[in-house]
Amino acid sequence: MFKKLQVISNLVVLPHSVFALPFALASLLTATRGKPSLHVLFWVVVCMVLARTAAMAYNRLVDADVDAKNPRTAKRDIPAGRISRTQVALLTVLCGFGFVLACYPLNALAFKLAPLALAILFFYSHTKRFTWTSHLFLGLALGVAPVGAWVAATGELSVTPFWLTGAVICFLAGFDILYATQDEAFDKKAGLQSWVVRWGVPASLYASRFFHACMLGFLAGFGVQAGFRGGYFAGLALVAAALIFQHLKAYSLEKTGKSYQFTLSPQMMALNGWISVIYFCVVGATLWL
Repeated sequence: MFKKLQVISNLVVLPHSVFALPFALASLLTATRGKPSLHVLFWVVVCMVLARTAAMAYNRLVDADVDAKNPRTAKRDIPAGRISRTQVALLTVLCGFGFVLACYPLNALAFKLAPLALAILFFYSHTKRFTWTSHLFLGLALGVAPVGAWVAATGELSVTPFWLTGAVICFLAGFDILYATQDEAFDKKAGLQSWVVRWGVPASLYASRFFHACMLGFLAGFGVQAGFRGGYFAGLALVAAALIFQHLKAYSLEKTGKSYQFTLSPQMMALNGWISVIYFCVVGATLWL
């Protein structure tokens, strides 16, 4: 049982939940002015885990054939035979239904919007087959989390969390473009689409920087909309510094190698999680201090 749970954790890359969860919690804190009830906090975290697990399992299921042909991904759990397609399909269904049911204790609007959120999450897995803007759809899939957390806390929609949605879209798109540089040659051969396939690595790296600059703009807009004061905007400088550090490393790699291809290190992957956590701490400090 422990081995199977470990396989499932690897399948859905559970540690990467940190990319979106801090933005959802930042939205929750803002909606409640720093004082969310334990009831709402608990169910928001449960919903986030279930929704992301369902989405990642579905993504692995849809991409299993492609993953088996790509040397970089051939050792993933489905192609490697550590878990069957049937088991992954069952995990997807159970977590998907679990997510919808977990929205019920929150409020009526959260429950009604749950199927739409799932549809957005699942749709992303198909986008690389027909559009080079798939990175933006990945950002949207994670970007619905702040809106969901806001609805969970207030029971109504508001413009405010959509600023965070814009930030998450740009954050994930900017990073996913960097991530896609690893598979440029394979994607071309397999007929898959990405920003890198369409525009090449050098232009894609500039696009990544543009999206991360836009992310900072959306975060600033969120602060204005939420009525935050100067401390929040000073804290955004920490987020900007982390992004600049990331792109300085990417820029040096852009200038080396004839093929413009490089492998993203685990440290750079981890940095994205830290950027999310730093931002959550900025919002928490703004509201609590």
